[in-house]
Amino acid sequence: MVKILSYISLKRYTPSPAIIFNGILAVLYIIPTDISTLINYFSFAVWGFYGLTALALIVMRFTRKELKRPVKCPMPIAVLVVIVSCYLVLAPIIDKPELEYLYCTIFILSGLLLYFPFVHRKFSWTRRVMRPITMHLQLLMEVVPPEKNE
Repeated sequence: MVKILSYISLKRYTPSPAIIFNGILAVLYIIPTDISTLINYFSFAVWGFYGLTALALIVMRFTRKELKRPVKCPMPIAVLVVIVSCYLVLAPIIDKPELEYLYCTIFILSGLLLYFPFVHRKFSWTRRVMRPITMHLQLLMEVVPPEKNE
């Protein structure tokens, strides 16, 4: 995985590489169209993830009862988030179906194609390639890895 995206700025204590990366992606996405389209597709994607996160919370509450949870979310709130996110994801598709929603879904699922070889399998050549790139970007952007709480 590209660890540099999790690094934190020494001056501002913010994840500046991740912010810059998101900014570059947003600029690339906005080139063919306008800002309202970018907002629509971002909302489509983010509410899909919110709904899946709340659904995972509900499932884990019943299947993994033994886990310690420092923060508990009330079940009605989790159910409400799932219902609202389903509406906010499905309503634009039903109201005005566009092929771009399919592209957005394919783009999100393509992350699985990158996840398995680079994160799950951890090929050694990816570490050899990323180590010098990470080092140079670390020096250029003045960022450090976040501290691990143990």
